[in-house]
Amino acid sequence: MNFRRSLKLALAQRDMTQKALAEKLGMRETSMSQLAAQTSCTGATLQKIAEAFDMKVSEFIKLGED
Repeated sequence: MNFRRSLKLALAQRDMTQKALAEKLGMRETSMSQLAAQTSCTGATLQKIAEAFDMKVSEFIKLGED
């Protein structure tokens, strides 16, 4: 899984900014920027992000694999 690619594509598909996602997750924008620069994340974080996009974790992961 390429977390960075999955996140980038999910944001683009929903016309959402990292700032908007950070607000939805209750995170600071700087924390979201740091997270977005990573290629992987914890399972708990992955679950929260997938839920924020109204996706299953498997759907979110698949975005980064295509």
